[in-house]
Amino acid sequence: MVEAIREACDAADDAVLDLHMCVDRPGRYVAAMAAATGSKGRFIFQWEAMGNLAEAVQLASDVTAAGMRCGVSINPETDSEAIHGLLETGLADMVDVLAVRPGFGGQTFQESALVKLRQLRHWRDGHASRSSVQLLVDGGVNAETAARASDAGADILVAGTFLFRHPQGLQRGVDDLLSASAHK
Repeated sequence: MVEAIREACDAADDAVLDLHMCVDRPGRYVAAMAAATGSKGRFIFQWEAMGNLAEAVQLASDVTAAGMRCGVSINPETDSEAIHGLLETGLADMVDVLAVRPGFGGQTFQESALVKLRQLRHWRDGHASRSSVQLLVDGGVNAETAARASDAGADILVAGTFLFRHPQGLQRGVDDLLSASAHK
C-alpha cells in the first residue's frame, strides 16, 4: 500500500494526499505515511482515538515533525468544542467533520454536521491566527447536502457514493457537486 501511495504522490507536483487514519493508535503509522507521502501528505487522525488533549497534541507534533501536514477528524457524536485546544496549538490545519458514522458508504447525512461546521467556522473567524484552518465534511454528501454544508462553512466536500453511483456517471456527479457548492 505504501508504494501505491508513493506513486500517487509522485504523479502530481501540487498534490496533497489526505490520509484519514481511522484506526486505534494512529501514531504507529506516522513514519510509514511520512515515508510514503513526504510533504504532500496530510495525516488526519480521529480525535476519538486519542486519550486526551496532551496525546492529541503529541501526535500532531510528531506528524508535523515528520514533514506532513496534520488534520483532525471528529465523529458525529463529538462536540466541536472538544478540539479547540488542539486547533489553538496551530499544529492542525484541517478539521474533518464526519456527517456519518465511520465504516461504510451510502449512509444518510446527519444534520448535526451542519451545526458543527457553523460552530467551527465561527471559532475560526474569531481566531485570526487560525484563519487558514480548512473545514471538510465527509459522509452523505450529495448535491443537496453539498450546498447546505458549503453554506455552513465547509471548504472541502468528500463524496463517495453520490459520485461513484451517480446514474449519469462520475463526471456528471462532480459537475452537480460543483454547481451545488458554487453559490457559496
